Amino acid sequence: MIETVGRVHKAGGTLKQAFEATRDALAPEFGHGPIFGHCLPFDVQRLWDAHEGIEHPRIRTAERDRAVWTQLQG
Repeated sequence: MIETVGRVHKAGGTLKQAFEATRDALAPEFGHGPIFGHCLPFDVQRLWDAHEGIEHPRIRTAERDRAVWTQLQG
């Protein structure tokens, strides 16, 4: 996950592209897990933030969670 998100970020891709690449890379091994699809958008967002220079995780709110979910899963 760290490598995939980093590669997309470094290449100038988007958060959505990083999410899709990470999902495609991890789904064969982990996609059957009950919370894989739920947690992945938020995990990818956090890694993306780190590549953007945000050192500490941003506070999660219901509004922010909906926005991340819509952007990546909508």
